Amino acid sequence: MGEYECDAYPCSGNSVTGRATSPPEIILGVLNYGNVWTQGMDVAFTQIFSPKLALTGNISWYNTTEFYNELTRKSDPINAPKFKWNFNLNWDSKFGMISCGYRHVDKFVWQDGIWSGEIGPYDLFDLHYKYKINDYLSASLSCLNIFNNIHRELIGGAKMGRQIILKMTSSF
Repeated sequence: MGEYECDAYPCSGNSVTGRATSPPEIILGVLNYGNVWTQGMDVAFTQIFSPKLALTGNISWYNTTEFYNELTRKSDPINAPKFKWNFNLNWDSKFGMISCGYRHVDKFVWQDGIWSGEIGPYDLFDLHYKYKINDYLSASLSCLNIFNNIHRELIGGAKMGRQIILKMTSSF
């Protein structure tokens, strides 16, 4: 069944008469690409400066950016950036645990059903603070994307900005 428009607005009565305005759209939701070749590399590291100070990081490279779709005779994106990386400096001070982080995501093409477009690039800076109140209770404050870099992390999703999260955690 196609899309229909009413001949007159508003449509009257129980039966709707109209005319076809376009052929129905067919959207492929899941497709098996068969035998594919992918390549990439993911490197993580930890540099411990002292028992209370450490630097961690991760660098990812993904060389496969698309697969050929035999049904549409076009290449489909894999919905992932070619490069992304992050670094975190963690300090367990006498005032509590403090962490500063940086994340980078390169620009990449996104396509999923009716949603398609480009995402990124974006760079985000985060701050985290955790204070242990006693053996069973701690409080934490996180400020994600402190410079309020408005961006999308997927097409069709909400724009992301600064987030501030206050959390109490109990353990027993």
